[in-house]
Amino acid sequence: MEEEGNEVVIVKNVYGDVCIRKKARRKRQKVLVQELLYDYANNTTLHGLPYITRRGLTNVEKVFWFITFIASIALCMYLISKVWFKWQTSPVIVTFSEQMVPVSMVPFPSVTLCPQSKVKVSAYNFTDEKIKLDAFLETKPANETLNATMRARFAKFDALFQICDKTFLYNEFDLTEVYPTTRADASMVKYMFEAAPNFTDIFEYCKFAGDYVSCRELFDKVLTREGICYNLNSLAADEIFRYRNLQRDYKYSYATRKSNGWSMEYGYDFVINSSFYPLPGSEGIAAPIVEAVLKSSSLERDQLCNVINSGFRVYIQHPSDVPQTSLYYYAVLHNQVSSMAISFDVLNTSESLRGYDPEVRQCYFPDERYLKYFKIYSSKNCRMECLANITFSLCQCVEFYMPHSSSNKICTGDDDDCIFLARGEMLKQESIQGNFTCHCLPSCNSVDYNAEILKTDFKLKKFINIVKKLRNYSDDSFNNINLSKIEMYFMKPRFLSMRRSELFGVTDFLANCGGLLGLFLGFSFLSLVEIIYFLSLRLCCTLKKDLEEEKAKANLEQEYEIEKY
Repeated sequence: MEEEGNEVVIVKNVYGDVCIRKKARRKRQKVLVQELLYDYANNTTLHGLPYITRRGLTNVEKVFWFITFIASIALCMYLISKVWFKWQTSPVIVTFSEQMVPVSMVPFPSVTLCPQSKVKVSAYNFTDEKIKLDAFLETKPANETLNATMRARFAKFDALFQICDKTFLYNEFDLTEVYPTTRADASMVKYMFEAAPNFTDIFEYCKFAGDYVSCRELFDKVLTREGICYNLNSLAADEIFRYRNLQRDYKYSYATRKSNGWSMEYGYDFVINSSFYPLPGSEGIAAPIVEAVLKSSSLERDQLCNVINSGFRVYIQHPSDVPQTSLYYYAVLHNQVSSMAISFDVLNTSESLRGYDPEVRQCYFPDERYLKYFKIYSSKNCRMECLANITFSLCQCVEFYMPHSSSNKICTGDDDDCIFLARGEMLKQESIQGNFTCHCLPSCNSVDYNAEILKTDFKLKKFINIVKKLRNYSDDSFNNINLSKIEMYFMKPRFLSMRRSELFGVTDFLANCGGLLGLFLGFSFLSLVEIIYFLSLRLCCTLKKDLEEEKAKANLEQEYEIEKY
């Protein structure tokens, strides 16, 4: 029992010693940390801090230096917050590039010609058909339903009504009888193509870079808001559209020539050759780049469909944009030469801006924004998709020229009010930041085209008549034809370009912060290393050394206790 009692006493003494040692260790480590901080304050390279712990100074002096040091830190942090705000809100700047861009390095614009004569009378007499259909409705019993033949006639009239000027032309028909499902299908577009003027009705001859070329080779048919138009220098339809997401019952563009030696992001290859596509620009010193003599027959002009406007409308855009019409156009009028001097604005973006949010740099790189119906992102393609989505959401249909997955959801004349509301809704959606459906920022690398147009008289018809008279040649083929000419060329051989680059990057931020820290505290990179050293390596080594000394002391005491018992 006595031995057991002695053992119990020994255990109690051991546990008591452990508690005492832990308390002593914490007290000793606290002193060591205080000594370490005191050592850091005395040896740091930061200005002002050593005066707080220096021996021989009065408490008043130490308090003065402490307040001064804290005030310096506060003012420094305030100014750094200003630098941070500037970095976050104004990191991008747009400046003029050092070098001018030659026109040979920029694609010639995609040109869309839209005849204002929408319906060829010999193919479809819109005026006569309206008179006949009005007379039919006046004699038709109220409860009598339309047969298939009459339903097709009304559907064709409504299809062509979509591309006629509706300002003074109203469709008074009840289309619920025409379209049992209240929606049109691909036949609407088919009717437009059947009634539209063809190549031989529009073009007399074409030239490219001074050489005669076939207008059929130079222009392709496209479907636009104005109906059937003719486009030059657009990318192939399968390079613009994602056909796997689109209906296949009719085409939006008949362009088939694929790009060659050119990319949206990097432009043309360095070695220029004649097979480049889209067609590159040229100075056009000897002759205009594009010349086309256009014609319109007064005999084929319908009396009611779009009779207010005459001639042709011309739209210019980038070759990667879907060929479409807009409110801004250039007019080519009968018996006039319209000479268009084209200019462009190039805006490139530095790759260093990829790390910034698109909202900060105000643009999208090609791989940053996915479009459902288009392979190539551009603000115009994005807006077209946005309008199609909103129109379908509000009206449960889309206009015939809008890309969509179904060809059986085409709006009719009854949906005009809803379509108008959809356009207003799109403008609202566009203004909402962070709305990835409609917030269509520009492309980071973009080319925007403009033109100045000069008009003069075009006396070709008069010249032909004089030649016929001199040669005693009788030909009345031009008697009822109105001729006009369009010439297109670049205004200058080189243009200024702009570049979107980093105004305030990481290096600038660190330099500003380093300058402020050095000004107020004498802080440098080595000062940061010094702080890390004292808080990690120096602290760990000091505590480890203390533990080793404690362990060695404990071993000696344990050996002494064993010898004692």
